[in-house]
Formats: sequence, C-alpha cells, structure tokens
Amino acid sequence: MENNTNQISRGQTDDFAITSVPAAHRKSPINIAVTSCAWVISLSTIVTGGALISGLNFQNAVFAAVFGMLILAIYGFFQGAMGAKYGISTTVLARQAFGRHGASLFGILLAVTMGIGWFGWQVAFFGTTINEMFPNHWLTEPEVAVVWGGILMMLTAFIGYRGLAALSFIALPLMVILSIWGVISAVNYSGSWANLLVYEPAGNPMTIFAGITIVVGNAALGAVVFPDVTRYAKTAVSGGVSASVGYFFGGVFCIIAGAAMAIAAQVPDIGSTPNIPAAMSKLGLGFFAFLILIFAQWTTNDNNLYTGSLGLRNVVKVPKKVLVVTMGTIGIIIALMGIQDMFVPFLSFLGLYVPPIAGVMIADHWIVAPKIRKKEYSFGPGATYSGLNVAAIVSVIIGGFAASKLAFGIGSINATVLAFLLYIVLAFILNKLNVRYEFGKVEEESSGF
Repeated sequence: MENNTNQISRGQTDDFAITSVPAAHRKSPINIAVTSCAWVISLSTIVTGGALISGLNFQNAVFAAVFGMLILAIYGFFQGAMGAKYGISTTVLARQAFGRHGASLFGILLAVTMGIGWFGWQVAFFGTTINEMFPNHWLTEPEVAVVWGGILMMLTAFIGYRGLAALSFIALPLMVILSIWGVISAVNYSGSWANLLVYEPAGNPMTIFAGITIVVGNAALGAVVFPDVTRYAKTAVSGGVSASVGYFFGGVFCIIAGAAMAIAAQVPDIGSTPNIPAAMSKLGLGFFAFLILIFAQWTTNDNNLYTGSLGLRNVVKVPKKVLVVTMGTIGIIIALMGIQDMFVPFLSFLGLYVPPIAGVMIADHWIVAPKIRKKEYSFGPGATYSGLNVAAIVSVIIGGFAASKLAFGIGSINATVLAFLLYIVLAFILNKLNVRYEFGKVEEESSGF
C-alpha cells in the first residue's frame, strides 16, 4: 500500500504525465467541459469569425461555425472517451495503436508543433497585438509583452491540469461576459441586429464549405489531443461528451462574437481578415479588450505548451515541469528573435499529419484491436506494446499526403477519414495474409515510463 501511495504521489507531482490518473483525482463533467471550452477560446478563434465574414454573410458565417465545430466535436468525442476510459494522455494512449516507438514519434511531433512552434507564434502574436491596441507604454512594447505574456502562459502549464482548470474557471465567465459585451456593442454600433443580418461581404464571396474548412482548420489539433484533458474525467462517456460540448460551444461563441464585431466596426483588413483588435477598440471596449486578449491567449497557449510537454514526457525521462520551462523558454526566444513566421509553413505541413493520427487511434481502439488484432488495451506496469506498428504509421503518412493533394473537402478531416479507413483495410488484409506489421515488444516498467 505504501508503495502504491508513493507511486501516486510521484505521479501527481509529474501531473500523471505517463501514468493513469487515479479515481480519487478525477474531476466532474463541468470541470472537464469548462477546461476544454477555455482551450478553444482564443484570439485566433475570434479572428476566425472575422475571416468568415470577409466572404460570407452573418447567417452563413454562423452556419459554418456550428457545422465546423460539430465535426470537431464528433471525432473529438471518440478521442476524449478513450482518454477518460484509461485515464492517460494522448501520446501514452497512442502506444497501443502505434507501438512504443511510434508513440514517441507522435510525442516529438506534438512537442515541436504545439509546445514550441505554435506556442512561440501565439506569444509573438500576443505581443504584437497588445502593442497595436495599447501603444506608447513600456509594458506593452512587443518584446516586453512577449516575455510577461509567455511567463503567464508557462505558469499554468507548469502547474499542470490543476492550473489549467483553475484558470479556466476564472477566465471563462469573464470571457463570456466580455464577448457578449462585444456583441452588444457591435449591435449598438451598427444600429440593430437587422443591420448585422443584412450584411453582405464586399470582397470575393466564399462558399459555406470553404467557411467550414476555415473553422475546422483553426481548431482541429485541439480535438485530436482531447485525452490530455479527459484523462481527468470520471467515465469514458462523461469525458467524451463534456469535452466535446465545451469545445463546441466555446468555438461557436468566439467565432460569432468575432464575426459580429468585425461587421459592426468595419475596420481595415489585415491581409484578407478584418482587424479584430482594431474592431474591439473602435467599439469602445478599451481596457476590457485588453483583458480579452490576455485571457483568450493565456487559456489557449498554455494548453499548447501543456500538450507539447506531455508529448515529450512520453519520450524522455525528464520531469514534465522541466520540459514546460525549457520548451516555453525556447518559444519565447523564437518570438523575441522575430522568426516565428518562418516556422509557419513547416508547422502547417506537420499539422496535416496530426489529425490522421486520431483517425488511426480511433480505428485501432474501436475496430482493429478488438476485431482484428484480438488484443485488449492495457496500460501501466506490466502492460506490453509492440515496438512499432508499421501499418499505423503508413496509414498516417498516406492519409496526410493524400489529403494535401486533394482539391476538395477539408484537409484535416480528409486526412483523418483516409487514415481511419486505410488502417482498417491494411490491418485486415495483412492479418488475413498472415503478414507481420507489428515489430518488437516493449513491456512497461514499474515506474510507468
């Protein structure tokens, strides 16, 4: 018993990064829903609303937001349910589908894309936006804002899930109130709801399907890593449902708020997207816009770092808190050097290969493992995994590559569906032909690593 108590204590110190979250530490559905809702509430999601109304009217923008977030909620449910069922993070869960070494590759991918790349980009975006809205103050100079903003985002990721959840319960009500205020200000500024509803974009028209693609592309990675949040849920169903519901409503709410503010303020565009921060200022939100920016970026970018550190912890025997500080510092340095945009094409390329990982994981857990591989999932000391599942890796690569070449559909969803179907077909055929596609065998150590 003492041994077990010590293991739980060590696991809690490391935020149960590589072990199952014990029943005593599981959270309520409300806790999971609020945390996942805060995950998607960000300036980039609000800006997505502005991007939609550059080519859609308000009603069609709302439709695109609802349908796009619904797609993410559906496949996110299956990911979230798996994480809650076993109480483990996304990359540890991937050990069964991809093998121990395959899951390590996934962990490195998450660390590079979310923990360093997108974290650095979001921190730089935060610093620039704060300076644009509140110039002529040393605290809002881009470099200074990058540092104090980055430290705030690192702080909650450093604490772990408890930090993320605590911030979410503070930030979410404030974000909802301030966003509603923004919508009301937009209505008042434009004269009435009717003026918003009759809005027609002045630029090139966009199809609703293209709008849905923008919505899904903005938040696809978050749905893939739902297990990082739902591992704290009490049951599989409650974890999957609460995370999906929170993510859905958070995304829809932010997109609608961004669209309404951009329509009402009619500010100049940045590229092809209305300048949302400028819209907030024009609508008279002032200091409250400042709070929106801080909390919107804080509640999302700490999750990028949190997920990246969990992914890398699956690869190296280094405490998660050390990984958070290291990766966060690298991200801040990238932002201070002003080279974050150089990484975007590379990050976008890698990002196309993360969603199909979810397709393979869902296929393996619900179909391939029980029906074809005839293997039950287990984790913890004594659990065994293959070293590498080649069929799973090949399915992800082909799914991502094929999706990048398709001229129709939603890239991330195409990649997910293709990988899901291809993996089932490959596993079935190779199994029937008695061709080996899993290599090596790894037994989990007593430490849980």
